[in-house]
Amino acid sequence: MKKLLFIPIALCLFAGQSFAADTKGTIVSLSASATLEVPNDEVVINFRVEERGKKLDALRQRVNQMSANIKKSLVKEKGVKLKTSSRSVNPIWKPNQYNRVRDSWVVVQTGTITSKNLDEVPRWLNVIEKAGAKLQGLSFRISDALRRDTQESLRTQAIVAFKQKAKTMANALNAKYFHILHLNTGNAYSPPPPMYRGEMAMMSKSRDVAPALSSGDSRITVNVNGDIELERKRFFVH
Repeated sequence: MKKLLFIPIALCLFAGQSFAADTKGTIVSLSASATLEVPNDEVVINFRVEERGKKLDALRQRVNQMSANIKKSLVKEKGVKLKTSSRSVNPIWKPNQYNRVRDSWVVVQTGTITSKNLDEVPRWLNVIEKAGAKLQGLSFRISDALRRDTQESLRTQAIVAFKQKAKTMANALNAKYFHILHLNTGNAYSPPPPMYRGEMAMMSKSRDVAPALSSGDSRITVNVNGDIELERKRFFVH
């Protein structure tokens, strides 16, 4: 008697699962995006202090002095962040008949200047060059705070565009509603290309430096993609 009761229950469970599978809606994958060109509000200047010679202690002192002069000139500047990126001391080898022989030394220290005060960039370039350092690169970018705020605004716009696409798809398939099964968002950031030593050296010698150092714009894009579920519809083919 127990076995006879078990069989109808199992059949009911199977029938319920089959019905749920049959009533599953139509799954559609969609994507949308929002893009904005934003004026750059931050500059990054990379410089290099380098000395070569045979007397290591003298090389260290000269590198230290040049780095200290740059720091002294910039430490009182409002909103300027000066950071030492790296420092290295390496031998320069000279080959002879049997093996390598140390001929001299090279001492290198690199630094980075970051600031939102873009109008002072030409003057800082002069400070670096007059101290005896070499300009390695200069780039403009969007600050972290501005990028986050812009991305949040664009994310809302992209989601609204995604919903509009979902509504259009539902209307095209005669569906009365749609469900968002899952939604993914991603960011893309395209800053202008950096300028390097040769280009900056030419600009620093020009009297009309400021226009050449235009900060430009960066492009921020937020992408949204996901799947929606529409009620299942049956279409007859004539």
